[in-house]
Amino acid sequence: MATRTADILGSNRAARVPPKWVKHYERLCEERDRLRARDISAAETPRVKLDDLTDAASDESERNLSLVTATATQDIIFEVLGAIRRIERGTYGICELTGKAIEADRLHAIPWARYSLEGQQEMERNGLSQRLALPLLVPMERVDSEKNYDKDEAEESSAH
Repeated sequence: MATRTADILGSNRAARVPPKWVKHYERLCEERDRLRARDISAAETPRVKLDDLTDAASDESERNLSLVTATATQDIIFEVLGAIRRIERGTYGICELTGKAIEADRLHAIPWARYSLEGQQEMERNGLSQRLALPLLVPMERVDSEKNYDKDEAEESSAH
């Protein structure tokens, strides 16, 4: 009896999809397959002559853009796979923050949504929203001075 990795991991079993979510499940699986089909491998680094700085700068920009695109694609694949697992577990369509149902229009627009509109707004108010863009670069001096300011402020409040 030959045993395959898929058999051991249980990935051959049919997913239990509630009838309510069949269309969302199919759409998410199609999106997963479409994203996986993208070529997200790192572009080969061509050897550029040092005397051709314009071409070197252009190539570097293209590599950076490819890296950002590949990272964004990986992030979306992660969210899509999470939504597929939530459908299979029976937790799809439920806000992870409020526990309330996610609006149908929201799920139609973003089938991998994890939060209701209310939950998303609450996260944004509290500064907990997911960052999908690159973080802002802050000079180290500023970070150090903010840490010292917070430390001084904490010492002052504990002295009173």
